[in-house]
Amino acid sequence: MKYRLEDEMISEYVAKKHAEGDKRSMQEIAIEYNDKVMYPDKVRLNCYYYRHYSFWKDIEMIFATVLGFKVKFAEEEV
Repeated sequence: MKYRLEDEMISEYVAKKHAEGDKRSMQEIAIEYNDKVMYPDKVRLNCYYYRHYSFWKDIEMIFATVLGFKVKFAEEEV
């Protein structure tokens, strides 16, 4: 749920970096953001899920995804 708008998040980051004067290509900046921010956070969330699996939490997340509301997961709202 946190990364369902992943493409928009990357685009916003690239635009911010370019506005700050970063001259690298869009792809280089996007790869940096993925490698340093998104991927480590996804691993953290997956590890949390693995350690705290709950059938009822899965049901809650499915409804949250379909209906578009946030749930608390891994000590944050996603």
